[in-house]
Amino acid sequence: METSLRPPRPLLLPAVLAALISAGLGLLWLIAPETSPLPRLPAPPPLLGLLGPAPLYAAMAVAGLAATAVGAALLSADAVSPRVARLLAGVGALEVAVVGLGLASMATLAAVGYLLAMAMPVIVLVVALALVSGGRGPRRLLGAALLVLLAVGIVLGRGLVLELVAVLGPALLDAAGQLLVTLFAVLVGALWAVLTVLTLRSSGALRAVEGWTVRHRRALTLLAACGPLPYALARLTWLTPWPVMGGGAAEADPATRLWGMLLSTGAWLGVLLTIGLIRPWGEVFPRWFPVVGGRPVPVLAAAVPGFAVAALLIFAAVPMLLSAGQLGSTGMLVFALVFPCWFWGPALALAVWGYVGHRRAAADEARAATTASARMGA
Repeated sequence: METSLRPPRPLLLPAVLAALISAGLGLLWLIAPETSPLPRLPAPPPLLGLLGPAPLYAAMAVAGLAATAVGAALLSADAVSPRVARLLAGVGALEVAVVGLGLASMATLAAVGYLLAMAMPVIVLVVALALVSGGRGPRRLLGAALLVLLAVGIVLGRGLVLELVAVLGPALLDAAGQLLVTLFAVLVGALWAVLTVLTLRSSGALRAVEGWTVRHRRALTLLAACGPLPYALARLTWLTPWPVMGGGAAEADPATRLWGMLLSTGAWLGVLLTIGLIRPWGEVFPRWFPVVGGRPVPVLAAAVPGFAVAALLIFAAVPMLLSAGQLGSTGMLVFALVFPCWFWGPALALAVWGYVGHRRAAADEARAATTASARMGA
């Protein structure tokens, strides 16, 4: 006799809505292919060239409608049988393959990296102010030093900053519609990937895998933290007389040197946040944080962005490797080492999974200890 399982409701509704929208887009582009922005992307999805527009759009519609139908049927169910859970996982895997992987583009990853780099001065300002207001001793001094460096940089490099904004701003705005579509594809793929994993885990199929990620989460996290390092170091060379990875223009253009530093800083932020998955401040907010200092970090606050970035990297890995294949064996090797999405994405996904499993186990132990104490007190 089959036991019943509870569908993961918090993700089910947004996943169904996302699948319905993706099905609608597939049908729209199938009827009016000229409305699709995918062929106009700087790096169109490889599956578009492999299958052709009509088969890809038809596959989007079929996968989206199937996922919508199964997900909607489960929204009102209190529990489902393992057979139906496997069906949900199957349509989820189809949605991940067609939309998440099928619409993947290098342009999406590049746009996210550029937006993060442009936001770094604001991020540094917020962190510096928090350190000054809530930190003590060395932390307060570090915050003050960051504020001074930021102020000096703005004063001395104001012209360079304005030049960067004038160049990058219009380019990102022009491509906004196309990038939003591919970002939506990442969202759909990430939602259905997590929903599929949670569904399989609830049936017991992946609990052994989760246990493995918890046991090895430190090694997995350190591996994932190494992912951004080659890119971060390559961009830092733009500040030296020996720039690499497209740094030829940096020698003659100070604005390009500044841009390389911002790109590198964004990558270093990725390293720091990844290491937070195994550090105490990844579970409890540091006390110098405003408002939330000293409180537990919500699991979703780390899991959602962590899995989203992992999905972005995994989906971009295939088109990046295909593009690198045109550079020859040596060029492909260098490209794969500087942009190691092929291992960075899976390692980050497993590291975040280990973090979630660790936090869940800690919460279960705390509840068991509280129950035992209550019984002893009674």
